[in-house]
This record gives sequence, C-alpha cells and structure tokens, in this order.
Amino acid sequence: MNILIVDDNKEFRSAFKFMLMENFSDRYDEIYEAENGAESLKIVQNYSVDIVFMDKRMPVMDGVNATQKIVDQYRNIKIIALSFHSELEDIKTMLEAGARNYIIKEEITPDIISKCLDFI
Repeated sequence: MNILIVDDNKEFRSAFKFMLMENFSDRYDEIYEAENGAESLKIVQNYSVDIVFMDKRMPVMDGVNATQKIVDQYRNIKIIALSFHSELEDIKTMLEAGARNYIIKEEITPDIISKCLDFI
C-alpha cells in the first residue's frame, strides 16, 4: 500500500509521517507528501496511491475539492480527512466529498490510524 499525506503544514506532515513510519512500516511501501490539493492531484496521477490522508483547509486547492476530484477519477483510492476543525459541518462536507473517515488532528493516535486502515 502507498500513502499520500496532504497538508499545508510541513511540521504536521513530518510528524504524521514519522508516526506512520514508527508504527506501520509493515503496512505500506511508500509515503508521499503534498502541501495542497492541487499537488495531491499531480501525485495520484503519477504514482500508485492507495490511501490519502487529506487536510480540509489548505491554500491553492482545499481538501474538499481535491477529495471530490480524486474520488471521481480514482475510485480505488481511499481518502481519510484530517483537520483541527471538529465542527459537524466540516465533517459532513468532507464525508460528502467522498472521504471514508474524518480524524481530528488533536485526537490522532496510532490506535486510531490502525482502526482507519483496518476499516479501509
């Protein structure tokens, strides 16, 4: 499985990637990174990606639009939304766009990620 982390915060991407590497190295082959939705589209066009961890709010192209485009074009790619925003409207918007799950960034733990990966 190949993973793509999409987030405009470089420090978050690095920390999340480190957590994946420390806890799930047996479950993935590659981890790619993108800093916005537009960049994520280029990566899924050029590389084999199975799971995308997608931030909701980013410059250039937000996670909602990127999720819709990826889901429309690549039915086999699974999107898990990530955000600091826990408002019901934010969650609903990402799920309606095609995300399979929504994780609030402050609540990310290896156990939660494991359950998401098992669900997919």
